[in-house]
Amino acid sequence: MKFFLTTFLAALISLSAFDSTIPVLHLPDFHNENTRDDFLKTLEKAATEVGFFALTGTGIDTDLLDNSYENIVSYFAHNFEEKMALKTADGQRGYVPGESAKGENIIDFKEFYHVGRELSEDDLQRLKYCKNVWPEGSDDFKVAMNNLYAAMDTCKEAVGEAFTEVLNQRPGYINEMIREGDCLMRAIHYPANPPANSIWAAAHTDINFFTILPRSTARGLQVLNQEGNWIDVIVPDGAFVINCGDMLENLTNGYFKSSVHRVIDPGNREERYSVVFFVHPRSEDRLDPLEAYIEKTGGVRKYANVNRIELLAERLIDLGLASNGLMEFFVNSGAIERLREVNRFSPKAEEALLKAGFSF
Repeated sequence: MKFFLTTFLAALISLSAFDSTIPVLHLPDFHNENTRDDFLKTLEKAATEVGFFALTGTGIDTDLLDNSYENIVSYFAHNFEEKMALKTADGQRGYVPGESAKGENIIDFKEFYHVGRELSEDDLQRLKYCKNVWPEGSDDFKVAMNNLYAAMDTCKEAVGEAFTEVLNQRPGYINEMIREGDCLMRAIHYPANPPANSIWAAAHTDINFFTILPRSTARGLQVLNQEGNWIDVIVPDGAFVINCGDMLENLTNGYFKSSVHRVIDPGNREERYSVVFFVHPRSEDRLDPLEAYIEKTGGVRKYANVNRIELLAERLIDLGLASNGLMEFFVNSGAIERLREVNRFSPKAEEALLKAGFSF
């Protein structure tokens, strides 16, 4: 493990010599009245033109992240049968052996583990969220994941507050939705040397409000720029990467960009581990395009009037991760008609529903 951390730190030092390839914001500038306006202008420009930005000054303890990666590496070293014992029906918690990006038929060359907020049984029932599952005899893994989740959970509040100001909404607008939202933390293992017909993570957008990515253990993340070129995401040492998701794009009628990105093996014959924190609103929160942003984007509503669980259900069906019950809910919700109205119903989700025997 010492060798792993030494190699990791050496990689970070080498990265610091590069200029960032995406906009960089310093979180303390948001809390400083002298720099706040410039921070918000840069954030708006990044969200509308790139959909990605780097965030420094998050205050997250680097030792906490190092310890988390040690436990993540240790977990994924377990044999396949042990890991599959923690696979859940809809993939929202526990182990997932792989998935394919929306619209793709090739399965990504990765495996991952999902963790949500630790809640009481009463809160799980009230919010209709899944319960975490944990490997037996791996208390260190559980503690590390819960500690890192709590740190990411705190970070999301500052980002949510900043997005609320950019959107010119009342104070607390976004944070009221995401404070008890079903935020999902994913620990990912990308094995070295994917087969010729595979990719670590195919081109996709994120379904959620926004995503927080602390540093990974290796390069590979790329974003598609406005010219249609893949750009390596390179950020300052210790910076987090933040990207807008489909739900924020939906809310702003496309003003904020949920940019296409992927993860590729750069050919260094090394594994890659990363942590991704998907920030979600609550299940029933409305994501209907805001009137101000319909006007700002040409006066025509281009995105569906849906809530979070409807939009998420379509994505999980598309990915092949939805339970039969979630499929039935989605079909009965009326969301298909509302997505079709703006030409945004996934053909792959439609095919999966028909194959499962649903009619609509």
